[in-house]
Amino acid sequence: MTRAFAAALSIPALLLAASCAPGPDTAMNARSSDTCFMSDRIINFRAGQSPSIYVKALGGDVYEIQTTSYCSGIESANTLAFTPLVGSSARTCVSDSLSVDVYVAGSSNRCRARVVKKLTEEEVAALPSRYRP
Repeated sequence: MTRAFAAALSIPALLLAASCAPGPDTAMNARSSDTCFMSDRIINFRAGQSPSIYVKALGGDVYEIQTTSYCSGIESANTLAFTPLVGSSARTCVSDSLSVDVYVAGSSNRCRARVVKKLTEEEVAALPSRYRP
C-alpha cells in the first residue's frame, strides 16, 4: 500500500470517528439531566427574599427559582404549583421558564418565574433557616 493511499483511507476513518465523538450537544444534555427536576414532584418550598423561591425536589435536590415580576402572596402561600412554559413534560431544568400558581387561603394567583440554579449542599446549608426548604 502506498503512503498516499493509506493516508486517503485514514481521513474518512478520522471523520467517522469524529462524528461519533460526544459533542457539545451531548455534553449539554448530560449536564441538563443533572440540573433538572420533575416540577410535579416538589416536596417542599420556601419563599426567600423577593424574588427567590427555594424548592426541594423528590430526591433532595434544592433549586432556586426567581419570579420575573411581583408575585402576590408568595410569602404566605399554602401551596405552589409549577408548570413548565416550554414543552409538554413536567421535567424542568435550570434556565427554564415556569408558570407558578400560588394558592393562599382560598384564592390563587399566577406568576412567571425562571429556574436559576441547582444549589450545592454548601449553598443550602448557608441559607437562613427560614428560607431552607
